[in-house]
Amino acid sequence: MASALSGDPAVTAQRFTDWKAVTDPEFRRNEFPGLGTPEPAIVRWIEVDEREQPTGNVRENPAHRPGPEWFGSPKATTPAGRLMAMHRVGWIDGPTMRRLLLDCEVLVPLGADGEPVRNHTRDGQVVVPAYTSTRTIPAGVHRWRRIRPRDLLRPGAGETRLDLDPGHALSLAVDLAEEINGVGPEPGRYVDEVAPEVSPRIAELAAESGLGDLVTQRLRAVGGWARKNGYELSADECERYARAYALWVRNLRLRHDGRPVEWPADLAGAGLINHYDNTGQPEPRPWTLGKFQDAGTPSGLFAWHRVVGAYVGFAVGECLALGNGDVLGPMTRQALRHTEAVMRGLPFMTLTGDVPEGFPPAPKPDSWLSVALGDGPEAPPNPLTAVLAATMTAGLELENAGLPYQMSVARALTGADGEAATAIELVVRLLTKVLVNGEPPWPFHAVLGELRKSGQTPFDEIAAIVLAMRDGRDIPDTEQIETLGDPASPLAVAGRAVFATAKRQHDPFAAIQAAGQQSAEPPLTAALTGALVGARLGVPGLPADLVGALTPLGLLDNIANDIYLHFNLYGVTRSRSLQEDWARRYPPG
Repeated sequence: MASALSGDPAVTAQRFTDWKAVTDPEFRRNEFPGLGTPEPAIVRWIEVDEREQPTGNVRENPAHRPGPEWFGSPKATTPAGRLMAMHRVGWIDGPTMRRLLLDCEVLVPLGADGEPVRNHTRDGQVVVPAYTSTRTIPAGVHRWRRIRPRDLLRPGAGETRLDLDPGHALSLAVDLAEEINGVGPEPGRYVDEVAPEVSPRIAELAAESGLGDLVTQRLRAVGGWARKNGYELSADECERYARAYALWVRNLRLRHDGRPVEWPADLAGAGLINHYDNTGQPEPRPWTLGKFQDAGTPSGLFAWHRVVGAYVGFAVGECLALGNGDVLGPMTRQALRHTEAVMRGLPFMTLTGDVPEGFPPAPKPDSWLSVALGDGPEAPPNPLTAVLAATMTAGLELENAGLPYQMSVARALTGADGEAATAIELVVRLLTKVLVNGEPPWPFHAVLGELRKSGQTPFDEIAAIVLAMRDGRDIPDTEQIETLGDPASPLAVAGRAVFATAKRQHDPFAAIQAAGQQSAEPPLTAALTGALVGARLGVPGLPADLVGALTPLGLLDNIANDIYLHFNLYGVTRSRSLQEDWARRYPPG
């Protein structure tokens, strides 16, 4: 408590003030009993009077460390995950984390005997693998025990070590020998669980469908594919997919037998989306939620879920800025046409890094994409709509298919040069980095940090400006974003999209909204922002209500899947049947 003298000098009056801590937005008060507010989680202190009103005096905290999501870490959904995240950014030290971890539930895989798995090291110690959430449980693990470490570990048997989230980049090994000594366990305090994809409910649905093991095996497979991409399927998602898959298989059989097929009027309500055949006619299929590729094709350089996320995010961003989610906007239509041109005009792999003569091919008004797109809003061509198509050409990870090839493709598609080419290259550089298959995804500020150090003008200068602006966390986005160049400039459009994603990558809606509320071609800036955050987080990381409102969702999923297969080491290049189909689906110009 501080005091000061004020008022008439003849009358001594005392005014009481206090300093109130303003904590980081990611810090949760009172979540862990006995944990006060760590000093690194305090942003600043503001002075308040006896009525709790600010006096105007502020003290910034030089020891403040931003929260884990600000640094680019995945959002932690459980107390154990949040403890790890707080430790990672320096909010709490190791002993504090270990002490609090004792009472946080973790998930321990169960062996064939129904007991928790225990691994023995070469030095004879016992390490128990444990996961902080159901999302981090790996593919192939279908049964686990939800239990506190204090009830799990047996110090007398040499069990004091936990391996938290093994197999993940953010895993952590902890030894609880000191913390667990003398702690009284409650042996019966646990719950055994099964993954939703192998639950009894799925077995019931499989039996009801008449397809039996076909459905149960499918759910087991797709659940594993989703987990490999860093996602999990909820119980509701598993049920919806099981029903949609059973309906799809039955209709495949009816078509094979020459009998009419029947699809529900509400495809989305039945868990279905429209893909399109080689003539542009709709072909309903189960919606994978952007969590797994329905053929299980392995990822090459680029991850499937990030490719789909980029295309859906582009459309979502434009629709949000236009205020229309029912039809694709003109910029998205251009982006899809560029994508078709790339698949029609470029080989699966390039041995020379040269764009072939005659590229891009002449438009094909009766192509499947043209038919599926139908009539819609059009706008003058904009070179920045080619960034998705140009970026994807590097998916095969060949020496000759890097940035020079991507930019040659972009220039051939759009004729861009000068500042327009620089703007395209800025976005292509970022997209290429965040699309890469791996976990966790690259944070945008880390990619910009590399650009800043690269010495490659003007990208190092742009990166430095955006990173400096990002540090102004409390400054309104709309105020900052308008300082980034002439709104009529292509580089301003690209730079504003990069700023929005770098500052608000942890909140995709806020990022897209900030991009859509400024003056530099809002629909295109929002589309580029949506593509960037979608590439990093995938479709599940985009605002669910905006994705759900997107009527042409199946078309976006379809063409994104196609380009993924076109420039994927394990896609068209290795499949003779796909190559034969591609000649019909994407005939050369």
